[in-house]
Amino acid sequence: MRLTYARSQQGERFMQEHPYRVLIIDSDNDILTTYQNYLTQQGFEVDTAQDGIEGIEKLRKDEPDVALVEIKLPKMSGIEIIRLVNEEELDTEIIVLTEHGNKEDAVTVLNLGVGAWFEKSNIDKTQFLEKVQDLCQLIPTAQMRRYLSARPG
Repeated sequence: MRLTYARSQQGERFMQEHPYRVLIIDSDNDILTTYQNYLTQQGFEVDTAQDGIEGIEKLRKDEPDVALVEIKLPKMSGIEIIRLVNEEELDTEIIVLTEHGNKEDAVTVLNLGVGAWFEKSNIDKTQFLEKVQDLCQLIPTAQMRRYLSARPG
């Protein structure tokens, strides 16, 4: 989880020099390719995973800034991934990008603290890109704690 925004011209400059990292976890190759190409064109460094196990392993190893997670995945569901991210306190923000969710799933993942929920068939690319950028610019909780504990008085 992350605490606050770090948005500024310096943040924009930082992204040009050090692209934000996004992990896409989806079993659909067309979705992986489409979103990987789109986000790469927007300046992000993008990795992909095709099932839940591969996804959680990459989340643990790489801790990308944002993960796009499908709810229905082979080997481990998107909801299980989100629960593990919370339990293990990984500093990755989650966006659900799905065609398989329902209201119960939406309520569950929103209660787990995901940053956004998008339906693949009804996505506004401008809103989607803005949300990815916003979530990438959050300061990780661990980093904020280090900063606050280092301040005098």
